[in-house]
Amino acid sequence: MIDRAHRWWMALYAVWSCALVGELVLLFLRPAGAIGWLRWLGWALFAISAILGWVPIFAFHRRGGVGKGKSYVHTTELVTSGLYALVRHPQYLAGDFIVAATICITQWWPTAAIGAVAIATNRLSMVKADRDLVAKFGAPYRRYMRSVPRASLVVGLWRRLHAERCGSAAEE
Repeated sequence: MIDRAHRWWMALYAVWSCALVGELVLLFLRPAGAIGWLRWLGWALFAISAILGWVPIFAFHRRGGVGKGKSYVHTTELVTSGLYALVRHPQYLAGDFIVAATICITQWWPTAAIGAVAIATNRLSMVKADRDLVAKFGAPYRRYMRSVPRASLVVGLWRRLHAERCGSAAEE
């Protein structure tokens, strides 16, 4: 029997999936918008989303204790290095970047409206992922949550650069 909370999360994932697919369908059905620099920004966001989406697969296989022949999602060890030293949920962030890219390329209000739904549901999904990972990894994940932002690449880079600068200053 599926409990009420599980049904709610499954509905949320369904809404997110439909919104993301809707975004991509609109991208191919709608001509690109008139503002050139915004289109270029959209394509740059797509490129960044590819990196954020694919790098975790290799990181989990390399450092996540994934068993031979298992999917990368079956980690047994907490990964906190590489991209995961900057953001806790790079693949979710990739989804946000895909949506933002689509909005920038199409420059059309329905794309922005559907995108707002996609980003909102994706952000709620990240909260659920954090809860699940606290249940899986416990106190180490809680410590990780305090030091690495959920999905802000800018904040993660800033913290990393600041920590490195402070570390090198302490060595002098």
